[in-house]
Amino acid sequence: MNRIARTLAIVPALLSLGAASAYAVKAAESDAIVYRASKEMGTWSASGVRPGDETWQWVHDDLQRARSEVPADPTVHEALGILSGGRRDQAEYQAQAVVHFAKAIELRPTSPYSWINYAESKYRLGQTDKAFELALERATQLGPYEPDVQRAVAFYGLAVYDEVGPKTRGAVERMIVAGMKRNPLEMLHIAERRGRLAVACRHMAGLPRSTDSTSYKLCQSTEATS
Repeated sequence: MNRIARTLAIVPALLSLGAASAYAVKAAESDAIVYRASKEMGTWSASGVRPGDETWQWVHDDLQRARSEVPADPTVHEALGILSGGRRDQAEYQAQAVVHFAKAIELRPTSPYSWINYAESKYRLGQTDKAFELALERATQLGPYEPDVQRAVAFYGLAVYDEVGPKTRGAVERMIVAGMKRNPLEMLHIAERRGRLAVACRHMAGLPRSTDSTSYKLCQSTEATS
């Protein structure tokens, strides 16, 4: 009787181990799918060539399969968001990207890339609302030293600079300052493209003397001094 009781007591633990083992296998398969999909999407980005419909579809189907296997994996949702967001000419896919990035944020709220990707997708849909502003602020808070995040916050934040609240404008300017310390000319060109050169140029005073003369000349332009 004691032996039977001990065996019954062990069964839940064995089932738990079996479930954990099965999940580990699924997680490994999901990781492999995301890696393969990311590598494929990377070739599209590097070549600047849009993938054919068949290629796009198999990447999409693979990622959907990974999501069904491990629905709580934020990297799968991130990859699906990037894939959908790449179809910039179709609002339907941009809307899907917003949903995927929102889910990635829910599952992993500490990723600055998820927040800025979410903001980008919202911007492309013309949804520069409070959620968009919050995304810029969170991306700034979580990734202040990430060059890609600096660029994106400046690019999208300066595009709506007059429309956002003081807190969001402060976040955008902090990223401009951080970006200018790393590469002032790059940040000035982003500001110039957005018609906000003066916003970036007012932070030139804090830069090292070794900053190249091109940056200073750019800030002496009509727009920056007007």
